[in-house]
Amino acid sequence: MKKIPGLIFLFLLMNFSIIGQIMNKKFKSEVQTIILSKSEEKTIITDNPVIDLGTQGNYQICFDDLVMKNLTYHLRVIHCQSDWKPSNLSEIEYLQDFNDIPIRSPKNSFGTKIPYLHYQIELPKVRISGNYIAMVYAQRNKRDTVFTKRFSVYENAITVAAKISFARPNHLRNTHQAIDLTLIYPNQLMLNSDEGIQVILRKNYQTKNWLDKIPRAQINGQDRKITFPFYDNENVIPGGNEFRLINLSSTQQKMTFVESIRQYDAYTEVSTQLEVPQGNYSYVQRPDFDGSFVIDHYENGNSNVSSDYIWCIFQLKMEELANEQIYVVGAFNQFEKSPENLMEYDASKQMYTKRIRLKQGIYNYQFVSNKPNNMLEGNYSQTENTYEVLVYFRKPGDRNDSLLGYNKLLFP
Repeated sequence: MKKIPGLIFLFLLMNFSIIGQIMNKKFKSEVQTIILSKSEEKTIITDNPVIDLGTQGNYQICFDDLVMKNLTYHLRVIHCQSDWKPSNLSEIEYLQDFNDIPIRSPKNSFGTKIPYLHYQIELPKVRISGNYIAMVYAQRNKRDTVFTKRFSVYENAITVAAKISFARPNHLRNTHQAIDLTLIYPNQLMLNSDEGIQVILRKNYQTKNWLDKIPRAQINGQDRKITFPFYDNENVIPGGNEFRLINLSSTQQKMTFVESIRQYDAYTEVSTQLEVPQGNYSYVQRPDFDGSFVIDHYENGNSNVSSDYIWCIFQLKMEELANEQIYVVGAFNQFEKSPENLMEYDASKQMYTKRIRLKQGIYNYQFVSNKPNNMLEGNYSQTENTYEVLVYFRKPGDRNDSLLGYNKLLFP
């Protein structure tokens, strides 16, 4: 397998938000519902999935093409360092098979008002742990990139012992959570310092690292333990709030939090129940998917090709916020603040609204501002959150960052 010259230059042409760092990004508006997950029906779709190196398989990439041109798409897997910048490894060093895999035989949607072609392909297995990008492009032209999707592969070389609790300082106890962290490493890692170790804490499967100011590690060579003395609340995280939910699995009957359904010849339109800011209210426990979503068709079992696309109108009743932009975010749009999910203010109704096209299913979402704003959702230490600890280490002599430890924690 030959390494493609100028590949990094290609990434710089692709308008990523951070130069050299590859993001989750969609480049074609006609491509919808991009999913990298286990292949089971009605599985919960999270962003930035993490896969065990020893039990790879049963993961797939799927997406829908609403233009129905039956284009030839190809999948390419790119190895990245811990900062999501492409590594200089050759493909034969990290892949078990060939790259540039054709995505063939799309399935036509069945019984939907909005027709589409459904593509899916099994994710190829990799040889080494670390960060990866699944890159899909059209017509064998790598510059015609359709989307990029992040995923990580870990190995259980470092044991991650972690615990989430309420924040200890009195002024943060009602609004924040905290992590206590210990790493246990094997004998063959011969660590004398924390050089080469990077610890990342993610919340609800999003990309942000909540331990960006982690202190220097303390290494106990006798017990093979690495601890982190948090002296200045570096391990404290805002609790946030439970995600809002809209059930779009049926176009025939009102499901959870649906206000109205309007049927048209070419499409169906659904309005959510009227929502309000939650930051000034007491915490209320609600079941959610921690920002994720599920593709589901209530009346038909085959959700991949029988689920229709619905125009969903999100509604937020409140006074207009001067000099702020309000967005609808969730795993369905990678929590990205983009023009596609920027809400508009209707002064006559005194509410923000946004019309977004979504595939039938159940969606978590939140309202966020382009500026710091706790009023929209609030911060509560009781909030049920999912945390992920990822431990990267560059072994002496290696040219890549290995993902040697991983742990997923549920709080409380």
